[in-house]
Amino acid sequence: MKNKGFSLVELIIVIAIMAILAAALAPTLVKYINKARLSRDIDTGCAVAKEIIAAVTDEKVYEDAQEHATPYPIKDMDGEQFKATVFKSLGIEASSFEGKSKRDVHGDVFQDNDYYYTLDSIRNNVAVYYGGDEPGNMIYPTLGSRFVE
Repeated sequence: MKNKGFSLVELIIVIAIMAILAAALAPTLVKYINKARLSRDIDTGCAVAKEIIAAVTDEKVYEDAQEHATPYPIKDMDGEQFKATVFKSLGIEASSFEGKSKRDVHGDVFQDNDYYYTLDSIRNNVAVYYGGDEPGNMIYPTLGSRFVE
């Protein structure tokens, strides 16, 4: 009579090998997931900046837009028409607008998952920040130190 299966020892060896591989690959996988989230948040921040610039070109929206010299939360954007125009173009609801990354490229934890912006519509200057309002958190027009390796 032929034995048509695996022995318990063979199954345990296969499970042990799989556990070792999973333990070795898990940190790398987590790192790639964080990089992907961070990249998505950077792209979203750039899209927001471009939509703000586009929105202030409309005179009615421009009159409703509130200038901010210091970083201000995008969720709390002033001017109903301005806010509606920006978020409608992005296809996102303002109340649910926050990023996904928890850490920067160096592994440091962000202060929060919110986006911030500054607006000087006369000079057509917009800056977008993620994870706090410090200069290193700038996404647009240039990437801050927390986003560059």
